[in-house]
Amino acid sequence: MITKVKFGECLQLLLSSLDMSNNRLAKGINVDSSLISRWLHEQRIPSYNGDYIESITNFLSKNILNSIQEQRLNDVFKLICGNAYIRISMKNKIMKALLEAQGCSLEGKKIRTNKKIDLSDKDNNNNNNNNNIIIGRKNVLASILALIETAGKEKCKDNNVIYLSSDNNLDLIKIQEDFTGWKEAILKALINGWTVKFLFKLNQNIKEIMNLILFTIPLLETGRFLLYYYKTYDVASHGREVAIIPGEGAFSCFSTSLNSEIDCAFYTNNPVGIDILCKNFNILLLPLSKSLMEYYDLDESVSYNKSLDESDNTAGSRFSFKNSLSLLLIPNILLKKLLDKLSFTNDQLIKILELHKRRVNFFLLNINQYEHFDIYPLISMQNIIKDKEFSFYCFNVVNTINFDIEDIIIIIQNILNLLKTYDNYKFSFVNETLYKNKGNSVSSFIIKERYSVHIESSKHAIIIQEPMVVNAFEGYFKEIWEQISPIDKDKKEVIKWLAHQVDTLKKQLIKI
Repeated sequence: MITKVKFGECLQLLLSSLDMSNNRLAKGINVDSSLISRWLHEQRIPSYNGDYIESITNFLSKNILNSIQEQRLNDVFKLICGNAYIRISMKNKIMKALLEAQGCSLEGKKIRTNKKIDLSDKDNNNNNNNNNIIIGRKNVLASILALIETAGKEKCKDNNVIYLSSDNNLDLIKIQEDFTGWKEAILKALINGWTVKFLFKLNQNIKEIMNLILFTIPLLETGRFLLYYYKTYDVASHGREVAIIPGEGAFSCFSTSLNSEIDCAFYTNNPVGIDILCKNFNILLLPLSKSLMEYYDLDESVSYNKSLDESDNTAGSRFSFKNSLSLLLIPNILLKKLLDKLSFTNDQLIKILELHKRRVNFFLLNINQYEHFDIYPLISMQNIIKDKEFSFYCFNVVNTINFDIEDIIIIIQNILNLLKTYDNYKFSFVNETLYKNKGNSVSSFIIKERYSVHIESSKHAIIIQEPMVVNAFEGYFKEIWEQISPIDKDKKEVIKWLAHQVDTLKKQLIKI
């Protein structure tokens, strides 16, 4: 099956197939590495008249080292071009894949540039009725994107809210249409002080739900991207979706036939019309909905930890994906010793230790009956061993604990004891590539079966308890687990590696 792949994605696939870095390509074709970066991020696209495609092709084709790389390149070629040209040379395959992707990006850019309505010409829009009607799905999406982009160009006034709705199975922001464009445009608006309220209709398509959540993660970290879903799951489609930016413009989008995608829209920049659509959203639509998540700012760490406590106390399997070791892996006695080095008050220390003890007890009770999966980047343990320190957030500040070698040995031996004692405890260290691809900029996902999802980032913590979304996260985590190399999740191999670290640390201790 042929897939429309943009130039940046195609180039990244080719580089990955050859295990080649951006810098190496830049040196090979004699350009600045910043240009390669702009190509990869679709900020620049080689023109039809230039010779960049030929230069890239020549360099890549000369740097194929083995049959494994050839097979990877063939897979990329089939993805982009199908099987029609399977017998041509590898050099020509690379050239054709790049040309196809170049065309996809350049022609797509033309559609967005030429077809979207001119939002800057407000006087003309008010007097020309034709400009108020947009026909065709791609034109509707491009025009709405253009409207959102206007909000990212200047600071928000009066704490205004951007309203977006999708009433047709997340149709409005299908990821494959323009994932990067939508995300970047909304993010710029959020950074400029806008709040975004996005109302959508949940369905049972797990992949679609996760696409939406992963799409919104960088937006959620701002604390001003608010997701709402209809309370009634089988609510009939209103057949209409909206995109409203107060003071700028508004779209009311429709489908022209039953059970079809949105393919036309009415646009207005008349203040009265915009106000009517805003009132419709707030008075008629929001009361039918429910907030998908609960935000916790960093100064609410005690309340957030209580919610983790409630999650731990709920029966069921648990899945966690964290960028640093959990405090649950540090024995209570050792934690007290370490916290004594920090500037906590006695009351604060008592609260932390009581909560920690309770959570550890729930943790041990659960893994005795239910499966518990922990995934960490390998570097998280390597950094503890190397730097002998561990950072965690509590009482409004990031606290860093300094470890002695004996402390690190105790922690690793505690993990070893858990792995050996509890068959239900699954543990894996993964490489950074898998972690960054799957974890985005989030520091952790903690999923409790059929109960909750906790998402932690550098700025906010988020809790989701909607059953279908929790179920989607469970499926997503299991997919990640399946992608981990068998050797990295084989309990015997993990125990062997950790035991080796203990032996190495003990030898260091003897030398001291």
